[in-house]
Amino acid sequence: MWERIAEYSGTRNTPLSLRTVCAVCVDLTGMSGAWVSGLPGSAGPAIATDPLAETLSDLQVLLGEGPAADAVKDGRPVAVTDVATVASRRVWPLFARAAADSGARAMLVLPIRVGTATIGLFGLYSRVPTVLVTSQRAEVDAFAGVALGLLLDGVHHSPSDLRRHVPDGWSPVHPEIHQATGIVSVQLGLDVAEALVCLRAHAYAQARPLLEIAREIVTRRRRFRPNTSEPGIGAP
Repeated sequence: MWERIAEYSGTRNTPLSLRTVCAVCVDLTGMSGAWVSGLPGSAGPAIATDPLAETLSDLQVLLGEGPAADAVKDGRPVAVTDVATVASRRVWPLFARAAADSGARAMLVLPIRVGTATIGLFGLYSRVPTVLVTSQRAEVDAFAGVALGLLLDGVHHSPSDLRRHVPDGWSPVHPEIHQATGIVSVQLGLDVAEALVCLRAHAYAQARPLLEIAREIVTRRRRFRPNTSEPGIGAP
């Protein structure tokens, strides 16, 4: 997988990014497009390989139903062989029709999770009815893991550095983020999922990688305090 990502980035002179991950996953699985998005209501558009992928992500937010909504609710991947079937329209009466009218048929949506918290969605679609085999599903799971790492870290490496920065066995989840989430949950009296949301929101507002904020919290250089002018955030 990493060799394909490195090859894709190198031949196009593009950095390692969520869009790169989506594009390579599409190439390997034979699907038509892919996207990565935040949870419904989160700021920012989906990162997508093509306009239809972005449309499918937006439709599910606007209509409040679809595989993505179910993936968030149930905390598990949701696969649809054909959204144009009667069965699909029974489950998602608005979305299934709109998706089929847009040109999509098959879909797979995975929740991107840190522990029990879902922080985003990784979606794929095909213009023809499709069933991914076990090996393809394993590849999608791996790409979703890479997407998790990029969402948490804000990683951008140039193609010449890619192989050095993403060796075999690289893990996208840093222990500092787990530790910081636990610390913030205690400081603010929140559950772990809510604490992670606070961390992500603060990193986004500061335009800094989540890992940097997490390390400051773990090393006691930053502390979250309730009832401050900056909600839940205060310097030591």
